[in-house]
Amino acid sequence: MSLKDRDEEILKLLEESPSQFVSVESLAGYFKTSESTIRRDLQRMANEHQLLRVHGGAASLHFSGNFKLERLDKEYLERERTEPDIKKTIAREAAKFVREGSCIYLDASTTVASMISFLPAFRNTYYVTNSPLLAQKLAERGLTCYVTGGELKLTTNAFIGPYALDFIGRFNFDIGFFGTNGIHPQAKFTTPDPQECAIKSAALAKCRMVYVLADHTKFDSISTATFSDFTRPTLITDMADDKYRSLIKMIEVKTIA
Repeated sequence: MSLKDRDEEILKLLEESPSQFVSVESLAGYFKTSESTIRRDLQRMANEHQLLRVHGGAASLHFSGNFKLERLDKEYLERERTEPDIKKTIAREAAKFVREGSCIYLDASTTVASMISFLPAFRNTYYVTNSPLLAQKLAERGLTCYVTGGELKLTTNAFIGPYALDFIGRFNFDIGFFGTNGIHPQAKFTTPDPQECAIKSAALAKCRMVYVLADHTKFDSISTATFSDFTRPTLITDMADDKYRSLIKMIEVKTIA
């Protein structure tokens, strides 16, 4: 089978898939070739904008059914105004896991930012963040905070790049709190910007315990880059579909009307 024929067959299999996702493993079995060969094919096809390369396989560029494709970051203030009461409920629950004497990572997320007003006033607890806005809010509360520095991305109010990665690598976190743009059975936890993905992944790898904070609107969505699978994080959310309860360690909190 020629390379062109295999590409066409992969696209056909994607179109026929109910979730418009195919795994590397299933494609390797179908074409009777190695998984490394399939990965190279999928990356090449993604570079040619034929499909979307996601964790574990590939997805159609245009999802059908209930799946959404979120490729662009929304402005920080726009995200801050989305579901504010739900964010506060999730944040209040997350803050309960903060213990005195811990070193804690806070992701540049509006839901994580909502935690700050609920954090206990421990004096020997240290916070690290890649968000100058979160750092300012922590300092205003008299909490000890270190901010990564690096290239500032205004859209999400987050530091990115090698300097931020190097800074994070110096710490060992007891616990980390992260936001996500998408949650999907195959793509897992995703974010639109590969550079922010690198920051999230690096910080998450240095955390002993990991919590992802997300409201129900993030389910069945895929963004460009996967920063974590479902193995380590505990998800704190307001509402989840049954299919996710069997996939993710989860804490569901009810909003107060």
